Amino acid sequence: MKLPVTAALASLLIGLPAFAETPSLALADLEPEIGDDWTGELTYLNYQAPFEDVTILADLNASMTEAGLQLDYVYPNEPHANSTVIAKIGDDGMTFMGEPITANDVTSDGTRTVTTAFACEDMGRSAQCEMTYAFSATRVSIKKMVIYDGEAESFRRNAYTFTR
Repeated sequence: MKLPVTAALASLLIGLPAFAETPSLALADLEPEIGDDWTGELTYLNYQAPFEDVTILADLNASMTEAGLQLDYVYPNEPHANSTVIAKIGDDGMTFMGEPITANDVTSDGTRTVTTAFACEDMGRSAQCEMTYAFSATRVSIKKMVIYDGEAESFRRNAYTFTR
């Protein structure tokens, strides 16, 4: 008698969606990124003809501030392009850099990958953008993918890779 009830429950459960882990993020999750010794490069798709990839040297200095994780991008051969960004996490941990988090995973080697997706504009055209931030104690990568509204193919607008 118990067997049919168990089988009925199992068949009901198979049809239910799995409960996914919430992709929330905490400031402590970003601690592996802290340090002034990141070296690497930025590769970006040029916004002007010829529309091809350009790669330049880039360094990253990361420090924790009251406002969030401060990211100082330094371009050794193009210092006029140096910039600073404050990476903020929303109060509920569900946004990063002001955009909704769609995934937050940690691999067995300790690499955390955070993905955000949002409506954007690229070259004056409406699009959907996806940012992927991956970081560990020895590697940081940040990649922006773009897909224009009404098109099927996405493309990489830019990607940073840093190591230490």
